[in-house]
Amino acid sequence: MSKRNRHDRGSSSSADERSSSSPKCPPPPAKTSRMATGGSEATVTMNALPSELQSLAKLILEQTKQQQEAVGDRLSDQIKILDGKVDSLSTELTAVRERVGSLEAAADWNNTEIERLQRELQQEKRERIKSDLLAERYSRKPDIIVRGLPYRREENCVLLFNDFVSGELGLDPVGLVAVHRLSQPTKTRPNPPLLARLINLHDRDRVLREGRRLRGTGLAVHEHLPPPLQAARAKLVPDRDAATTKARENSTVCKVSIWVPHKSTYAVLMVNGKEQKRVDAIDLVLAANVKPT
Repeated sequence: MSKRNRHDRGSSSSADERSSSSPKCPPPPAKTSRMATGGSEATVTMNALPSELQSLAKLILEQTKQQQEAVGDRLSDQIKILDGKVDSLSTELTAVRERVGSLEAAADWNNTEIERLQRELQQEKRERIKSDLLAERYSRKPDIIVRGLPYRREENCVLLFNDFVSGELGLDPVGLVAVHRLSQPTKTRPNPPLLARLINLHDRDRVLREGRRLRGTGLAVHEHLPPPLQAARAKLVPDRDAATTKARENSTVCKVSIWVPHKSTYAVLMVNGKEQKRVDAIDLVLAANVKPT
């Protein structure tokens, strides 16, 4: 037992010697208020650090400052570059807007010019069609169309026409260039119209004038019009028949006629001497319903 005590005393003394001979560690730095409160950035005063750490801390702070300055310089340069790019884009955008404005102005002018050219082209088309229709109408001026004359096999059209002029119109026979049917008879059209070309235009006018008395007899005499003018006149026939029927039902005197004025390209519905409706053959040609020959 005495040996154990001596050993214990020996060990304790040796431990005391080792603790006394080992250098003492410096105490930990005191916590600041921010460190005590758990702040993300702990501030340690240089004076609280040991002398051998102060130089290291200064070096770290200088390097940190240099890095911050370097980062700040790089950011500043990049911001300047971005500012330059933004200015360049702004200048380009302004140029694009000006270009777009000039293009819009040019487009508006082009649209206006196109509309003007379209109007002029339309007017030119109307003038050309009118000229063609009037020229064709003039070439057919000596002609007369007679409708309703019964067709006979191996008939003499000259004698047939003169008999019609003297018998139905009460006029003397007229000089003729040629007389013929416009087509062969069919089941749906057993009595084709008769076309007569007169030598004297005065005879032609007298035949047309006297032919107005044939209304309601099944016979009709009218000018040999170009197809578009015939179509314009035909469009007024239902209106003429309707006005005649209405006047008959009301027991009123009503003079209804379809008139194609001289040197014109339209047909007019006349009721008691007043124009009621007009159909222009030029419009029919432009609408492609009737094409000029």
